[in-house]
Amino acid sequence: MQIYVIAHKLFDMPTSDPLYVPLSVGNGIPEMELPTGWESDRTGDSISDRNPRYNELTGLYWIWKNSPSEIAGLCHYRRFFATLSGKIKNLASGDVTGLIGEREIKKWLSRYDIILHNKTWFRETNERQLMKTGDPELDKSKLDAEILALAERVFGELYPEDASLYRQVMERKYAHLLNILITRKPVIDEYCAWLFPLLFQIEKEAGMEYPGQTLPRMMGLLAERYLDIWVLKKRLKVKECFTVNTERIDRKFWG
Repeated sequence: MQIYVIAHKLFDMPTSDPLYVPLSVGNGIPEMELPTGWESDRTGDSISDRNPRYNELTGLYWIWKNSPSEIAGLCHYRRFFATLSGKIKNLASGDVTGLIGEREIKKWLSRYDIILHNKTWFRETNERQLMKTGDPELDKSKLDAEILALAERVFGELYPEDASLYRQVMERKYAHLLNILITRKPVIDEYCAWLFPLLFQIEKEAGMEYPGQTLPRMMGLLAERYLDIWVLKKRLKVKECFTVNTERIDRKFWG
């Protein structure tokens, strides 16, 4: 069992539990600066060079292709899965404690198929929440309507049997965000074998049809919603889990 902590810079781990292993992604940390015990997505079968657009997904790809763990997970250097008591303490004091461990993971995966971040709720649908609004500040992490239309078209061409699920998720007003998860390795393998060919094709066609509009984080943003499509497709039983942020206090229990 291994939980990989995605990082693009050096950081202080909030736990000494060997369950958690930092995984450097992209080119943010030079190889000679990686501390002992860190992994790097620049090793083995890798798409590290795509990190500006794929973000933590280059780490997910590395886990898929290189991790030997029977149970594997992905979290972020500043966002960790936590127990209820850990969440309450974080809200009360800002302390980061109560990260989930092997006991909780084994218990939950005996009842559920996958552990995900609690739902984040929106005022708008997923599709509208992803779409640019005209506000330069807000639009830094949003996509052009043409890109979203292209993504849906490519999805329908590759996975026509899942087209109705695509619309179902895009019309929801919530999502399991951040691309963080914990599950058995065969589930990760199957999900990644479905996800990455789709993302690669969207990226290819978007680059040809709308050069200059494939903004940073594009593939990571899309994948946040595609994970929920996969969950529906496979009828996975989801255990939702609290998270704590090492850089600020999250005032919401859900999201």
